[in-house]
Amino acid sequence: MTLPTQPDAPVAARRRTFSRSAVTSLFTTALDFATLTGLVELLGVDYVLATWLGTIVGSLSNFTINRVWAFDARDRPGTGQFLRFVLVQAGASLWHTLGVWILTRFARIPYQESKLIIAVVAYLGWNYPMNRWFVFRR
Repeated sequence: MTLPTQPDAPVAARRRTFSRSAVTSLFTTALDFATLTGLVELLGVDYVLATWLGTIVGSLSNFTINRVWAFDARDRPGTGQFLRFVLVQAGASLWHTLGVWILTRFARIPYQESKLIIAVVAYLGWNYPMNRWFVFRR
């Protein structure tokens, strides 16, 4: 008797979803980072407020790209997904804003470097898992 083997298709699908989500995150983080830097350097906005505003700008495109391309979740009702996304994004905005403030204020890391560190940590520890298992769940 042989034991059933796990087909490679689910693993490949998970890798594809993660890869696409990572590309989406890179693009939307670039929008977020550009907003943060522009607000601080060109308009003199405090980096903490600019961090929060940047997360809002990045998230505006993140939902649609993730829904249509990364998680291929167009076949499910968008209203529930969007409401769950707003909750996840509120958490992400909090993580980003608080994390950048802590690293910049107490660790004396420049705000741009703090933002990059927090963006990676928040994506791997919050955004991707919450999008996969909560927002665009199957």
